Amino acid sequence: MLFFAVAALVVILDQASKRVVWETFKYQGGTDVIDGVLRITLSKNKGAVFGILSNVKNLLLVVTIISIGVLIYFAYRMRFAPAHKRIYLGLILGGAFGNLIDRLAAGEVLDFIDMGIGAYRWPTYNVADIAVTVGAVLLIAGYMLNPDSHRDDIAPPPRETP
Repeated sequence: MLFFAVAALVVILDQASKRVVWETFKYQGGTDVIDGVLRITLSKNKGAVFGILSNVKNLLLVVTIISIGVLIYFAYRMRFAPAHKRIYLGLILGGAFGNLIDRLAAGEVLDFIDMGIGAYRWPTYNVADIAVTVGAVLLIAGYMLNPDSHRDDIAPPPRETP
């Protein structure tokens, strides 16, 4: 349940932020939030991260849908894992689903967070991208820092004997 609650929250925040930013800046393109460092810049991305796979939209849709299915499967298998791991998976699922909604509705994803220093800019991203990145980094880091921690994640809780 926690997994789906986190995923739903991410989808709501992602879609709401995209809607607000689009309605506010669709005619002017964006604005500086922190001069030269953080900008809101409207950018439509037909591909995946950094625009890769922009020429194969159908493949990207299939990969995204399969990834969502795999995440739901892992969430089911990890239903007895510690809460933080289920939260990390929920972040990843919510981000993937948030961007999938855009791809299905418009054929592209709205990115708007533009960070960098002066002319050196990171590719523009959105709330869904943040959720996927944070969830994946924390999940991977947890397993790297404690490689044995995953052994009990998919095991059911011990049954009491009468």
